[in-house]
Amino acid sequence: MMVRFNALLLILGVTILSIGSTAAQFGADEQIAAQRARSALSDLSQERSAPVFGSQLFAGSPAASRATTDPSYRLQTGDRIAVRAFGAYNADIVEEIDQNGVLFIPEVGPVTLGGRTAAELQPLVADAVSETFTQNVRVYATLVSPGSITVYLAGDVGRPGRFIGGSNDDVLYFLSLAGGIHQERGSYRDVRVLRGGRVLQRIDLYRFLLSGELPDVRLRSGDTIFVPPRGPLVSASGDVLSPYAYELTKGANGGLLTELARPKHDATDVALSGTRKGEPFVRYLSIEEFAQFELFEGDEVDYRADTFGREIAVAIETTSRSAKAIYVLPRNTNLIDLLAQIEIDPSSVDLHSIHVNRRSVAQAQKVALDASLDELERSVLLAPAITPDAAQTLQAEAVAIGQFVARAREAVPLGTVTVVEDGMLRNLTLEDGDVIVIPDQTDVILVAGEVMAPGAFVFGQRKPLSAYVDRAGGFRDRANKSDFVVRTRAGSTFQVNASYVPQAGDQILVLPKTPNRTYLLAKDITQVVFQLALATATVARL
Repeated sequence: MMVRFNALLLILGVTILSIGSTAAQFGADEQIAAQRARSALSDLSQERSAPVFGSQLFAGSPAASRATTDPSYRLQTGDRIAVRAFGAYNADIVEEIDQNGVLFIPEVGPVTLGGRTAAELQPLVADAVSETFTQNVRVYATLVSPGSITVYLAGDVGRPGRFIGGSNDDVLYFLSLAGGIHQERGSYRDVRVLRGGRVLQRIDLYRFLLSGELPDVRLRSGDTIFVPPRGPLVSASGDVLSPYAYELTKGANGGLLTELARPKHDATDVALSGTRKGEPFVRYLSIEEFAQFELFEGDEVDYRADTFGREIAVAIETTSRSAKAIYVLPRNTNLIDLLAQIEIDPSSVDLHSIHVNRRSVAQAQKVALDASLDELERSVLLAPAITPDAAQTLQAEAVAIGQFVARAREAVPLGTVTVVEDGMLRNLTLEDGDVIVIPDQTDVILVAGEVMAPGAFVFGQRKPLSAYVDRAGGFRDRANKSDFVVRTRAGSTFQVNASYVPQAGDQILVLPKTPNRTYLLAKDITQVVFQLALATATVARL
């Protein structure tokens, strides 16, 4: 017989608890914003290797030196000129323009070419020859190659030093020869050309990348191209067309970053994370609010399309069905409103074990777990080694713990919200993506982890946890025999001892024991093992 959910609750004695304050706890704007920011922070933790905007300029091999020039190129010292003459005067010479800007032609004399354009070369040389040889002379003058110059590269470049190029090669060419700007340290916004110890030109390469503007600096031998340390670096990711780490000027705000990153048309909000005064800093803001926010070194900004629709989609999941039933509901629908629409077979479901799996909670659990794993890794790296033997022990521990951390990072939290406590059903406000789990009735106990034969065993009244461990073949050698984690059918997880009496449907997790004589960081590892079991219902072994 199928009955409506509200009637069934009364039959089974489950009380509906109206909790406006609890609903507010789960649905208040502040908590939603914090959950979204933590979610974004979790995503960003895997995207910290965004390339620095501008580094693409120096990808690949350096471009070839410009051996030819355009007609507007201005001749200068060191340029090699070829002159050929036929008729009353015959010549075939290749000479350089000297330091006075003069080319000397035998039997003709000096011709001033410095500062004149390449297009003027031919008529200037022809006029000079015709002044000496007035008849029957044909003259051809061409620029063979620009003169070689020596330029010094200093500061935060890949390979500082002395480089040789052509007199018409630009700043980008010489930066490429030096391996480009150092991606982590060098500035793309303030490249300086020095001549005689003074700044001749300051170049912002972002203007070149964004609008094609590059100052026309004619380099000379002895010039220095200096790259100072970069300004604050801020990463942009998510719904943007240009996901890079951008160098900003001190005091720059979110509006400037938005102009550079170019959010997609549907982006509405940003998750901003970083540090302020040495403390973690997280904000969830609209793009308009973010425009006025001052940015600092190391900030990470995730642009998101997060507009609120009028409806949400949630799912009902039961043990007996392989597929989930999807419900599209008005926003702010609560759990009781949804369950009231459902017909339930009272002989098959366990209403006392209803729970909700929520994405935002799972994401927050993942952030907390990753933070614990980060702290564990830092503890390993900072652990002191007093003797050579201790150093070898630490090295071995670092390898083992690194493998443990890598496995632990793959764990996926469940995000379970318990809604039935002490016979009372809490009227939770639903969120988009929630999965309401209605378990079937069961008479088994699950045992997993550090036992000889993990499996499912028939529930026995008033039998302690140790009895089910015995039925699973007993402990393995490395099992923790005093502390256990139990996950109930209602989604609660808690730590117990061997005398605890499980209920039907409980899952017993037998955790590994951390060898406290071999591992100096046993306390931190034990904390992570328990945190994994509580958040993911899985057992991680070192």
